[in-house]
Amino acid sequence: MKANSAGIMSKKKSVETCYQANIKNELIHALYQRAHTALIGVTTTATGIAAIFFNEVSDQRVVIWLLAIYSLTFIRYLSIKKFKALDELPVDIVFWGWLFVFFTFLSGLTWGAASIIFFTPDNLPLFNILALIVITLSIGSLVVLSAFPSAYYSFVIPAMLPMIWRYLDIDEQYYEIFGALLIVFYLALFSILRANHSLLRDSIVLRFENVDLIDQLTEQKEKAEQANISKTKFLASASHDMRQPIHAMGLFLGVLEDRVEKKDQKIIVQKIQKSNNALSGLLDSLLDISKLDAGVIKVVHQPFSLGDLFGALNNEFQAVAKEKNLQIKFVYTKRWVNSDYRIVERIMRNLISNAIRYTETGRVLIGCRSYRGKTIVAVYDTGIGIPEVEMQDIFREFYQLHNPERDRSKGLGLGLAIVERMAKLLDLPLHIKSTPKKGSVFGFIIPVISALAPATTKTIVASKALYFDNKTVLVIDDEAEIRESLTELLGNWHCDVIVAASGAEALQALQKHNGSVDINRPDIILADYRLRDNETGVEVIAKINAMYFEQGVAQVIPAVIITGDTAPDRIKEAERSGYKILHKPVSPNTLRLLLAETLAQG
Repeated sequence: MKANSAGIMSKKKSVETCYQANIKNELIHALYQRAHTALIGVTTTATGIAAIFFNEVSDQRVVIWLLAIYSLTFIRYLSIKKFKALDELPVDIVFWGWLFVFFTFLSGLTWGAASIIFFTPDNLPLFNILALIVITLSIGSLVVLSAFPSAYYSFVIPAMLPMIWRYLDIDEQYYEIFGALLIVFYLALFSILRANHSLLRDSIVLRFENVDLIDQLTEQKEKAEQANISKTKFLASASHDMRQPIHAMGLFLGVLEDRVEKKDQKIIVQKIQKSNNALSGLLDSLLDISKLDAGVIKVVHQPFSLGDLFGALNNEFQAVAKEKNLQIKFVYTKRWVNSDYRIVERIMRNLISNAIRYTETGRVLIGCRSYRGKTIVAVYDTGIGIPEVEMQDIFREFYQLHNPERDRSKGLGLGLAIVERMAKLLDLPLHIKSTPKKGSVFGFIIPVISALAPATTKTIVASKALYFDNKTVLVIDDEAEIRESLTELLGNWHCDVIVAASGAEALQALQKHNGSVDINRPDIILADYRLRDNETGVEVIAKINAMYFEQGVAQVIPAVIITGDTAPDRIKEAERSGYKILHKPVSPNTLRLLLAETLAQG
């Protein structure tokens, strides 16, 4: 205990040493801030004493003493006013502290002089009144002068010593005892003074520590925010640079799959596509985070059947679970909800992927159950489970349990971060339970609605039988590999392809193509968003439409923006264009389907 106490005292002294100058400044400021009130009290009290003794002792002495009090009070008032005027200036504050001590010493001398001037052996009751008043001043000034003990000592000692001497000098035992008690009393006052000063000093030290702590926290917060901004910029840049070659590779693989005929060759191509799709999935997770940061995900509420959603997800995940020798079961339900199908599907896909990823044996179950008039849609697994202490951390970006080696097959640690933010977007409370080594339940609570009759929709299915004969596609991208891969892929789909790396090249290519602008108007434009020299695909599309408008063609050419940008501000810019947006890497089937839909609408 002694060692611990010594350590605390040592730390306290170290902190006080660090703030020594600032503490002294604060104490002297406190001294001057309280001084005005004390001056009013001293002046009023001195006037009352002068009135009491005016006819008891020499009137001249009373007047001189009172004038001395008034003069000193006025000088002290001017010095306090001067100090406050200099409060914001770089003054020598220690000088002002000792100046204050000098004036309190003079004030103590004048009050001490009162015990000499007003003492009359024949009228001791009046002298007792004077003693009571001086004692009261001593107690009152304890609060004002605790900030600077030297000021208190310089006032009380010269004010009280003559009085104590007077009492001890009276040849009566009671007065002598009273004089001795006054000595003890003032020693007690000095002890209280030191305690008050220590408390005041400690409070100032604590305030400086709190200010420093706030500054440190603010600095750390700013560093964390800056690091997060840098991370976002780095990921956006890295993601953009990675998406370009992966996008081109995916398109080339689409061409290759159409052209190879031998079964063993097709198997190799499919394996390469699987790896490419896995890498694309990792990049899509980064894209989801960027979209959430940008606030460009639009929520479209519509009624849909959870049974239909389960059916689609069942088709997607049966093969994935089978690869790990896991059982996966979707419990059929007739329940309907009113929410955004795409976002709910994304939430479910992330939860199911996580369940399969972290379950080595057993099964994964997906189903619904009623809960307080709503329904819980949940994914149950027999996986590794999550410790209670890490339950909040799992929703942090890039946080992963049981993956110190950063195995790529276990993702980036963004799945649950995306789930949490998308659930908030739809106002769906999350439902989570987990037991280490036994399994977990992840789901969300969603209101149910009455079942609706299934709507009849016209669906275009992307397949190898879908071709685009006599359709001209203008491809604008500053990456040569992407222009080449799209030329090959679109050519396989019977498209007439025009390629350009910039707006100028696109305009020139359209004008030269078969020698006529009118007959070579493209049916659709596929443009990268960010081109070279700060040019955007949106600007190029506008120039092309303006060129045809000058030729008398008023109809706007359908266009699709294909971008590798994931920076939130870039995503916002692209979304504002009003064109359909595809994010690289784009699978051949996705591109084929979008082409079919866009051309059918156009």
